[in-house]
Order: sequence, then C-alpha cells, then structure tokens
Amino acid sequence: MDLPGYLKKLAEQEQLAEVTAEVSCQLELPALCRREFQKRNGGKALLFQTLIESEMTLAANLFGSEERLNLLLRCSGLSDFARRIRSYLAAERPPSRRQKNSPEKPLEFMASVRIDTKVLPTIRSWPNETAGYLTLALTVTRDPRTGVQNVGLYRAQVQSENRIALNFAPGSGAARHLQTAEEMQQSLPVALLLGGDPVWLWAASAPLPEGIDEFSFCSDLFGSNARFVDCISQPLQIPASAEVVIEGEIAPGDTCAEGPFGNHSGQYVTRADCPQMTVSAILHKPEPIVPVTVVGPPPSENIYLARASEVLIRETVKHACPDVVDLQMPRDTIFHGASLVSVRSAGEKNQQELIDYLWRESPLKRARFVLLVDADIELNNFSRCWWRAINQLQADKIYQEQGRMMIDATGVDPSSQVKENPQTLKRLEQRKDDYQL
Repeated sequence: MDLPGYLKKLAEQEQLAEVTAEVSCQLELPALCRREFQKRNGGKALLFQTLIESEMTLAANLFGSEERLNLLLRCSGLSDFARRIRSYLAAERPPSRRQKNSPEKPLEFMASVRIDTKVLPTIRSWPNETAGYLTLALTVTRDPRTGVQNVGLYRAQVQSENRIALNFAPGSGAARHLQTAEEMQQSLPVALLLGGDPVWLWAASAPLPEGIDEFSFCSDLFGSNARFVDCISQPLQIPASAEVVIEGEIAPGDTCAEGPFGNHSGQYVTRADCPQMTVSAILHKPEPIVPVTVVGPPPSENIYLARASEVLIRETVKHACPDVVDLQMPRDTIFHGASLVSVRSAGEKNQQELIDYLWRESPLKRARFVLLVDADIELNNFSRCWWRAINQLQADKIYQEQGRMMIDATGVDPSSQVKENPQTLKRLEQRKDDYQL
C-alpha cells in the first residue's frame, strides 16, 4: 500500500478531510493539525491541497486515531496486532534480510531531478523554530562494512538549498553507520524518503533488533512488498513507491547547529553537533504528496505509533522472559521508554537475570525509567503502581546507570497482605438490604 492508496482508504472510511484553502506551512498548518487532533477520536487526517510555500500536497494527522492506526497496521485492533507479533516471534525467523533487486534506475517514475530544497513543504510548528522541518522523512543508510541497510525516523531541518541537518538518535542505526564511515574516513550515503507505505513509518520508529532490515520486516509482518530501485547519485536501494527522494551524503566530521525544535517534552531543544547532509539530488513523482506529523507536548498524534511500539516491546520482553506478566508505558512518558513491568516471583537469581536483560539486551535498554512490581498489581492502575513502589522502596533495589533508573518493587509476601475476610464479604452481600446504604 502506497501513500495515495492509504489516503484513498481513509477517504472511503470518512477519515480524511481535504483543505483547499491556501495555508502556510509556517505555524498556521501545524496549529490547524493540533486543533484537528484534539477533536473527539483524533479528528480526521488532513490533506492540504494549496500551500503558500510549495506546489506539493501535504498530508497530516495520518495515524492520529484508533481507526487510522488499525488501517496502517492492517489489523482490527492492538490485541489483533499483538497476536500477529507473538506469531512472528514464535516462528523464530532468522533476522529479516532483503535480497537485492536487479539494478534499476528510478527515473522512470520521477517527474524531475534537482538540487534545491526550496521545493519541499517543510513546516515550522512552534514560534521559536528558525527553519523548517521534514518530520516524517524515512532515513535510509547502509553499514559501510556489512552492506546492511537501516531505515530510521529522525527530524530533518532544512538549512539551505542543499544542506539538511539530520538528528540521528544516539545509538541508532544511522548513528552507528556514520561512526563506521568516519572510522573508514568515508562519507556516508543517505536517502530521505517521503511517502511510500505508511507502515514503514512505524517500523522505522520501532525498536527493532539491530541488523533487521525494516522493509523486509514489514514484508514478513504485513505483506508490505515493494519494488526496489537504485538511487541515481548514491549507492543505496530505495522503494519505488516513495513520493519524494532526497539523496545526499554526510562527510566525516560535517556537523552543524540544529534547532530550536519544539518536541514532545514541551520544550525547545537544540543540538550543537548535528550531522549535516549535503544534498546530491531531489526527485519526486508528478504531483507528489508529502507526509508530515506535528510534534509537541501531549496530546499529539505520535502517541499512536508509540502505542504500536509498546505492543512490540511487551511481546518481545514476554517472549524472552516468561516470568514477565505484563508491560505498559504511561502515555505521557512513552517516548522515553518509561515502563511498568509486572512479574511473577521467580527467585532472587532469576530476578537479577531479568534486570540484566532489560538493561542490556531488551528493547527497554535505553528506557529512562523502569518500575518492576509483583503480578498482583494491575498496570493500568497507575496510582496502585506508585503506591506499591513507594511502600517497597529500598536503597539496594534502586538501580541507576547512565541517566537511567530502575526500581524493583517486587517481593511482597502474599501472606502478609491485608485482605477482606471472605465470610464477612458474603455476609455483607446477604444483608445488603438490611443496611439501607
């Protein structure tokens, strides 16, 4: 499914509103998106036909509701998605690897080739942002040694007609590839993709194991097959269904100041040493549609992609550690991986093994905060989680490392817990009319 096909399905489900009035990408359009998302059930996806700054069409609020997320994930709901993830994990497939297609130039489906970022509909979401951003640009890089490609989702600030700041998250696939390229004293080829199958947006943002090809993973999980073609100026292969392709490279040590950018913390953030991409080609289809998301403090539509990643994390951790009963992430902290984990009592040794796994190998290894509680606590009752944590707080069960914290609040003896007397409860039920309460 490509982006036009996804939008067509949204329209058929009355989940798409077209805006034909002239709209500016500078503050006006993001403000409209925020107001739409705050409507009941996340409002509708928006298709902006007439932009002041660009001749392209812009699509927003693409996954900001349960219905749209389900369509993106090809499922009837997150419980259905969880079953699919469990089946995928149980199959114990080898890491997804995509077979290289026959070399094929992408010119056949692109309308024009240029090196001028001014054609792109970048957005400024908040007043103190000084330059426009591409917020849903899939970033394709390749490991210079192994040749394995990676797809990530990072903010991209367009700084001039041929320079783009790419804020790779520390430890991300692109960051590792860049480090390897610099060690080899080589430039890192990069391709930014706008459009294509919307499910790639989730896969690019999800905590997939290192070395897994995101496109192949989507093919295995969703049947999202794509025809791949060669870039025209960089040694990378990309899906032919992209609406816009921005090719370029990052030279060793080429960094710049990036930001300010208003992010999910509700604050402006900057980066002094952001990798900087030099554009070598921009290609696009006739009348391209560019996807965008508006980032900011909760509530924002990005929480829906994060909810899908929460399912992947929960099922992955439960698959690796059978003693884990449940895992949930408080919505306002989900982008930092903050997690509540309930576990069965399995002895001190197994508990330490679980803690080591969570911090060394699991998808939560970069989580800022993890709370472990016994299985008698329902994780969706956050007040009970904090109540248990405070009452079980012990100095030797608080772990801190590299800016991360984990609290182990497990180990409550079931026999020590206060509980209602069953006979008394039965008597109360029998005499409820007598009390006149």
